[in-house]
Amino acid sequence: MDDAKLRQKAEAQISQKKMDLGSAQNESLIDNLELEVYQLELSMQNEELRRISLENELSRDKYRKLYDFAPVGFLTCESRGLILDVNQAGAALFGVEKDDLLGKDLTGFVAAEEQPAFSAYRKSLQQIKTKQECELSLRKKDGTVFCALVEGIAEKEQDETKLLCFLAVNDITERKKNEEDRLNCERMESLGILAGGIAHDFNNLLTVILGNISLAQMNCMKQEKNLEFLAEAENACQQTRDLTMQLLTFAKGGKPIKEVISLVQLLKDTVIFAMRGSNVRHELDLPADLWMAEVDGGHIRQVVNNLVINAQQAMPDGGAVSLRCENIFVTTEKELPLNPGPYLKIIVKDHGVGIHKDHLNRIFDPYFTTKDHGSGLGLATSYSIIKRHDGHICFESEPGQGTTVSVYLPAIPGKVQTEKKAMGASLPGKGRFLVMDDEAGIREVIGDMLALLDCDASFASEGEEAIRLYREASERGQPYDAVIFDLTIPGGIGGKQAIAEIIKINPQIKAIVSSGYCNDDIMTDYQKYGFQAVLPKPFCLEELSRTITNTLQAPL
Repeated sequence: MDDAKLRQKAEAQISQKKMDLGSAQNESLIDNLELEVYQLELSMQNEELRRISLENELSRDKYRKLYDFAPVGFLTCESRGLILDVNQAGAALFGVEKDDLLGKDLTGFVAAEEQPAFSAYRKSLQQIKTKQECELSLRKKDGTVFCALVEGIAEKEQDETKLLCFLAVNDITERKKNEEDRLNCERMESLGILAGGIAHDFNNLLTVILGNISLAQMNCMKQEKNLEFLAEAENACQQTRDLTMQLLTFAKGGKPIKEVISLVQLLKDTVIFAMRGSNVRHELDLPADLWMAEVDGGHIRQVVNNLVINAQQAMPDGGAVSLRCENIFVTTEKELPLNPGPYLKIIVKDHGVGIHKDHLNRIFDPYFTTKDHGSGLGLATSYSIIKRHDGHICFESEPGQGTTVSVYLPAIPGKVQTEKKAMGASLPGKGRFLVMDDEAGIREVIGDMLALLDCDASFASEGEEAIRLYREASERGQPYDAVIFDLTIPGGIGGKQAIAEIIKINPQIKAIVSSGYCNDDIMTDYQKYGFQAVLPKPFCLEELSRTITNTLQAPL
């Protein structure tokens, strides 16, 4: 009720009193009546204010209950992160009472690894002044970590002196788990597709291996033919190994085991091998002054093999695949997602059918293929390998005009090393080795290889036995020249633990680590753990010979 209506009501009451007084128009009485009107006005105003205040209180009560019992956690924080207000749901999220949160720094409830993300989110809130959201790992009072979706907005108080952040926090742990479960189901379906294609490829390769070994056995009297059959079997084994590496790489394993090498011979050998039996010819442009690169040779061979085979298959009626490599410097002016510096640029070009523009943005997707019998893994694997080498791969193509693929790899400018192609296995000479592997067949074949290289060997099936044999040999004054340890021994002490103990016996030990699991950190940072060399499985006689020769000759 406004002032005019209140006054009108009061005056009506006074008029009634005046009429009751009749003709008595005493001036003093009139003054008293006017004072009474004023007092009555005040009383009515106070009554109205009390009514409005009660309504406001009831309204605030209603909205406070809505705020407190909302299923979403609401927090009000000042700009530094101190919590000024929180509802029941917000307190429950952190496993505390409301009063225990007030005045606390919200940053203290953010998981350590998420602190930079939370700091960036707060800055974004304060600068942009519109609704912002982010996902964070938050920590309850008991240490339990949960995934939260945080949505917020920053506004100044009415007096414009303080900036407040209003946050809504939802626990999305269950939702994230459901998403992960769905992705796992999709992965399992993809694994079924992958397994089918891989089983087919493995069976084909194993057929070649078994067939050639059988032929070698049948022709044991014809030495020349025997060598030919075994060479074919060895080539098939090499392809099987490359296929395994492709699987490991695609499965986010297979970390590159890098060494500084020249790519000239590697590129030449890979192209020649990939083009065997094809109606497509190859053209190579490999300058002698190409820089060195620190790469995993097996991985880069795999990439080049994939690219050359794709180029060859793009020209079913024949043609030419060209491979060129050059030294370049990448600068900030070149629009490439690379750090400035020296790079090797490998260019593979064909004049085939080309790639439709609708497919160009999908060529690196796993399982995507336009071929009738393709697995769709080649380019996905190649992309993964190049990224792990801090490089870049890109395509240029037009339907009917052919395709050009460019691969950039970080290079080491300076002296160019000329590689000499090894002619069979070298003989390192007399040496004593301790070999540890849980597979009897592997111990046997390594023993045969070492014997052929004129080396002696002792064998252990697990770490404790290896440590004992090494200690006994040292006490006899007949220490081993080097050890070859398998990295993983199921249910026993593996290479990592065994070498740590043997270093205590002989800090100058020369050690080689071997494993079929190339995604272990030890296989890439082997020197950190006390090894001088790495020997990925499977390996051939030449690779074993080269590794032990380099290990024995290397200074400590």
